[in-house]
Amino acid sequence: MNIDGENLVSLDDWKNHKKESNFSDYLKVLSFNDLMNESDSLMNQIKKSDEMDDLFSKTKLMMNEFTSRLEKESKNLAESVKDLKKQIEDKLH
Repeated sequence: MNIDGENLVSLDDWKNHKKESNFSDYLKVLSFNDLMNESDSLMNQIKKSDEMDDLFSKTKLMMNEFTSRLEKESKNLAESVKDLKKQIEDKLH
């Protein structure tokens, strides 16, 4: 560890990374139908909530999982999802 703090990670950053990692692992074990249901639930949360940071993170992870699965089936469809993800990220930043 460096004295001036270069190797330190904030506790909040670590917690967020851990939470994202757990959610990503959860999405990977879902069937495609369950993944669709989870995305529908997330969309409902987005419509009702003002806490966009956590929901944005979950949305990114979910779209990554869709892209990962779709790449195995159709490159064109996966590219469409990637483009949609980029458009969403651009609008939110």
